[in-house]
Amino acid sequence: MTMTKSSTISEEQKAGYRGDGYLVIRNLLSSDEVEAWRRVVQRQAPLHAYPPTLKYPEPAKYTVSGNKLAEPGMAPMAEHPGMIDAVEGLLGQPAHLAAFVAYVRTPGNKGGPAHCDYKRWRPVGSSMNWMFAIIPLTDFDVEFGQFLVSPGSHKLTQVVDEEARVLDLTRPDAEQLSPFIDPELRAGDLLLANQHTWHLAPTGLAQEDRCGIFHKFCASNAPPAAGYYPYNPAALNALSDAGKRLIPVCFDKPIATTRLLIERPCDGEARFLLLRDDENGCWDLPGGEGWEEEGTGGWDVGARIASLQALTKEQLGVDIPWMTYIEDFEMEDGICRVYAVLDEGQMLDLPDGARHQWVTQEGLNSNLGESHYICQTIKTWQRNDLVRGKGKAFHQSKRQFE
Repeated sequence: MTMTKSSTISEEQKAGYRGDGYLVIRNLLSSDEVEAWRRVVQRQAPLHAYPPTLKYPEPAKYTVSGNKLAEPGMAPMAEHPGMIDAVEGLLGQPAHLAAFVAYVRTPGNKGGPAHCDYKRWRPVGSSMNWMFAIIPLTDFDVEFGQFLVSPGSHKLTQVVDEEARVLDLTRPDAEQLSPFIDPELRAGDLLLANQHTWHLAPTGLAQEDRCGIFHKFCASNAPPAAGYYPYNPAALNALSDAGKRLIPVCFDKPIATTRLLIERPCDGEARFLLLRDDENGCWDLPGGEGWEEEGTGGWDVGARIASLQALTKEQLGVDIPWMTYIEDFEMEDGICRVYAVLDEGQMLDLPDGARHQWVTQEGLNSNLGESHYICQTIKTWQRNDLVRGKGKAFHQSKRQFE
């Protein structure tokens, strides 16, 4: 559905977005803004693009992303008022900037195949309510390369059980895709696309760079299952005071450890698993020193599911099939990123003993104090205003809907 620019999103626009899976707002940027933004992106791409192995202008896709929004001239692209107004009008919630991405495709690049970008293992793609905000800085036409969408394709994926505490999704059937169409995006337009909308980007003919903004915004009440991308203070401070609210997490320490809160329903009362840490003489959540998963990078920094699965396999002897991000805590050695999982099927056969303890929330609050990170984790985990999905590791990608 295509509409003309307006200061707020109308009910008609919302209905069109729900039906088609995308919305186009024409002429969000003036021609002067387009030219200025394009110059900034083309200046930054040879200097700060991901992956760093690329040598501009060899045929490739160059992304200037994440904390690079702190580079000169980039921050205004993250907080354009018209874009934020439209995004939040469709999300129905305040927005978080899940991914800041400026994009250059040089002549000779072959484009991209048909796909949708909901991915359980990606910090930028594992929220249950997120969208693309795409602003072409060159025309996306046959000459530069179109951006095609399949209307209604977002409906091919459905929530399995709306009442579940952590939501699961059905697998989309690509055989049911409607024909792809060209929304005829021109420089300065804004395309908003649902997380499950299928799209493709054919190669172009032009001997000039194809440029655009490809941000991802999630609703503030729908945190990514893999965890948020960790912005640094320089990125946060590059934004205006009004724009700072778009940054979900910000810290200048590395993510050093990762822990898993495991909840087991027991006689109507939840219990949580603690492991004995003999080295430090205390009880703690399963997990430990985490690491980035091989094969991810760019704007996918921050996912710790693979490392936490490996740690819990060693400590507990079971494969944790999924988990969902809860919160980050500042510790002496860095940031601790915490996930949670429900042990509804009693997958863990671990009786209380010298190495394991199943403890109630009341018991934890009494012994640790409500300000302890474990007690704070439980409090956040139990919030019923947050919409959570199942996170998985990159190596599980082919089985993400199983």
